[in-house]
Amino acid sequence: MLYDLIIIGAGPAGMTAAIYAARRKIKFLILSMDIGGQMSWSSDVDNYPGIPDLAGVELVKKFNEHMKEYKIQVKNEEVKSVQRKGKIIIVKTRKNTYKSKAIIIASGKSPRKLNVPGEEKYLGKGISYCAVCDAPLQKNKIVAVIGSGNSGLDA
Repeated sequence: MLYDLIIIGAGPAGMTAAIYAARRKIKFLILSMDIGGQMSWSSDVDNYPGIPDLAGVELVKKFNEHMKEYKIQVKNEEVKSVQRKGKIIIVKTRKNTYKSKAIIIASGKSPRKLNVPGEEKYLGKGISYCAVCDAPLQKNKIVAVIGSGNSGLDA
């Protein structure tokens, strides 16, 4: 089957792209290892227009409900490679090979974890992977910023 579009990633950008594709009634596929991406780890999302101070999990739930209105399903497959052959894009996962006319890569990012005791337990409850996003939540508190090179210094 040849898709008009394949979307890689189901974070906010991938979900938004999927909703637009569904509204345009094009033949598309969305591939992702999870739904919500890094936003689902955020305890408070206070920079999303129109919905101040909402837990990341709750915002992801709203996005997912919106996708369900359009009967959008996410295939839980990890993309291993993307190649162009002429005008066709070949996307390979561990399970399948897909073909498309266009692709949107909205794969987001994964922070490098410290692997220290309590990291998972306190994620979103004091441990954050986004200084820009979560610094206002730590106002007037003593914090430690752990990062390498300029990214740590900038944070």
